[in-house]
Amino acid sequence: MVSQTNAIVFIVAGLTVFFVSAGTLIPKGGLQNRGLSILIVSALAIIAYFLWQKFVTGWTEWQVDEDRITVSWTKEFAFSNINDYLFEWKDVQKIWKGMDPNYYNLKFKFNNGQKVTFYHGSFVKDDFEDLLKTLYQTLDKRKKLQPTAVLQEMG
Repeated sequence: MVSQTNAIVFIVAGLTVFFVSAGTLIPKGGLQNRGLSILIVSALAIIAYFLWQKFVTGWTEWQVDEDRITVSWTKEFAFSNINDYLFEWKDVQKIWKGMDPNYYNLKFKFNNGQKVTFYHGSFVKDDFEDLLKTLYQTLDKRKKLQPTAVLQEMG
């Protein structure tokens, strides 16, 4: 799973408008029915979750082999047209992960200085840790096979 953080603004703004308009429609004394209050809060939570899934998250499938990494979009972000990624191992200088609130960020640095970051929800159960292991192992293997690494070890 990948997240598009700028869509969060859209969802927060939408929910703010909803709450403000709901404030004008609900009686000044509030809802006296506890069951109805729980139902409304639950409905809002479900709506927020589905808005999040629709506008903020995307899904990718990763294929890693000895020569390249292919990232294919299986679910794109709403209103976007994102091309798949193809990274050649010979161009990858470094891979690392960091932690943002509720997200892991997986970063790639390339030989030309370019950086690409993917965000992965920490609340998602998938094979992200296996992917990281494969990426690190393949990069280490590729670096050991490079002629410059062999010359540096000998010198």
